[in-house]
Amino acid sequence: MIDTVTKFMPIAIPITATDRKQAYQFAQQQPTPKRSQQVYRNTLAVLVTQRYLQLLGVHTDLEASHSWNPLERLLENIADLYIPSLQGFLECRSLRQSDRKCKIPQQVWSERIGYVMIQLDEPYQEGQVLGFVESISVPELPRSYFQPLDILLDRLTLERSPQPIVQLNQWRQRIFEPDWQPPQDLLSTLRAAILQFYELQPQRGDEPIRQRVEQLYRRQSAESVQPIPVNLNLQETLVKLIQTTQDDEIRWQSAELLWELNPQHVACPVISAKDLGIYLTGHPIVLMIGILPKSDSKMLILSRVYSLKQLSHLPSGLKLIGLDERGNPFFEVESRQQDHYMQFKFTADGGDRFSIRVVLNDASFSESFVV
Repeated sequence: MIDTVTKFMPIAIPITATDRKQAYQFAQQQPTPKRSQQVYRNTLAVLVTQRYLQLLGVHTDLEASHSWNPLERLLENIADLYIPSLQGFLECRSLRQSDRKCKIPQQVWSERIGYVMIQLDEPYQEGQVLGFVESISVPELPRSYFQPLDILLDRLTLERSPQPIVQLNQWRQRIFEPDWQPPQDLLSTLRAAILQFYELQPQRGDEPIRQRVEQLYRRQSAESVQPIPVNLNLQETLVKLIQTTQDDEIRWQSAELLWELNPQHVACPVISAKDLGIYLTGHPIVLMIGILPKSDSKMLILSRVYSLKQLSHLPSGLKLIGLDERGNPFFEVESRQQDHYMQFKFTADGGDRFSIRVVLNDASFSESFVV
């Protein structure tokens, strides 16, 4: 029988120093050297599979996996990865280049949605995703029985629930998706964050905002400068600046200040936020999206990430990425150690589609939008 390796190419996935450190930590918790080596390789096989699926846009949950439970890891030879969209566990089994068969313990022959075979060899710089099988009934599976990864991808595509697309045009009618209707405490944090961005203090009246508005009027270019109205109240002054300025940065800052004064004002941006803590390994990170119509029928869109804890810095290396409808990045910003927040503004036409991705180390969150 022809060896399966000659029929389709393996997929090489880099193994990072962070992956090896995680595997070493799990291995050190084991009672014997043999169990330590087993857990080390099991952990790397799971992390390689996770990164492979992550590249395909398939959401996984390490924390819900049996292999990430210290007690189960101590008692059983397991290497599973939970796939939320399938509500099941994918077993990730390792073998070496010299192995002609992959050993699969009987305890994982059931309650698995499939088995992925990962080739791991020292010094563990990369793992090769070799193939997939849907079920197991033998303790050693020859390489010739490995099926192409297309079968796994087909199953994930067929059974995975399609990712919903956030309809930004409906936000203008105050119609939000359920997970984009943040609880009141998140909105309060959002308000505090906006005050922080503009170095304003809460409960000090309108004077700091008035000073900020005057600064915005003075910041306009010489060609488009508008005099500061003297006969309008503060809200009307901000509305006039939103409607007349040619500078999108000034337009957005004016709109956010108006939102701070009166979130229900018709000229306000529509702003909502989502807590990403569950996706980013417990880090209290918030993604905020705001939309503001422009006079040319285009939409000004702001994406911003900040910490849920007031005055806290973002974790270093956090990335905010924008992708067009073909998956090509059109912006990427990365946090530094001293950053309280980071953001990116862009303009879109009605019907445009894009995605926002937030990445921290091996964890990520993605959301798709249509204007």
